[in-house]
Amino acid sequence: MKRFFVKGNLDVGVAFKIDGIEHNHIKNVMRLNIGDEIILVNGDKYDYFAVIENMSKGDTTVKITEKQENIYNATSNVAVFQALVKSDNMNLIIQKLTELGVKDFYPFESEFITSKNKFGKTDKMQEVSNQSIKQCKRSIPMDVHSTLSFKEMLNKLTEYDIIIFANECEKKERLELSNSFLKDKKVAIVVGSEGGFSESEISSLKGIGAKSVTLGKRILRAETATIALTSVVMFTMGEWNYE
Repeated sequence: MKRFFVKGNLDVGVAFKIDGIEHNHIKNVMRLNIGDEIILVNGDKYDYFAVIENMSKGDTTVKITEKQENIYNATSNVAVFQALVKSDNMNLIIQKLTELGVKDFYPFESEFITSKNKFGKTDKMQEVSNQSIKQCKRSIPMDVHSTLSFKEMLNKLTEYDIIIFANECEKKERLELSNSFLKDKKVAIVVGSEGGFSESEISSLKGIGAKSVTLGKRILRAETATIALTSVVMFTMGEWNYE
């Protein structure tokens, strides 16, 4: 069954009206009809099974027949702190981190980001995650937070048990993780922009206990580094197990 993200309260036995992008997707893209079954998600921990009862030019009405607790939501508490990059690359990062099971996403400003990227379109970035959960079957999207200054980002990081940041200047410390080390921990991953981190920023991150790691001898693009590092962390934490 096809999945659709909606905003609003859902409950068994209740009719719900879908409009906007998701109505267009149901009617004009998927070409579904009255009587077809679909799944709705609204950001809570449930999948809501529904039957299409009516369809007009502007909206689709469904009746919710059943709800089940979603089994695809991640159980780990992982946040990614990403220095602002070009919008297309940021959207790619958000899409893939949602698929990987990241809980929170914090964009932040740093010294070497370009001036044109010194903004954070939080609503648009959140919508990317909202749409991405339909493909990966999560019911709870990644929470995209407002853009932080570098200082605000440092303060926020102190709430996490383990902080890992990708440092292209690092030559010695490798990424060595174990499930026992990460298990039941709040984990933060920090990745810079296309320009990386300044020396003072690296020093500040190390000063709050962040673990500086190298991702190898090749210099990765910012979006590649974020997706690759997050994949390793999520795998180590057991999120790739089908249990």
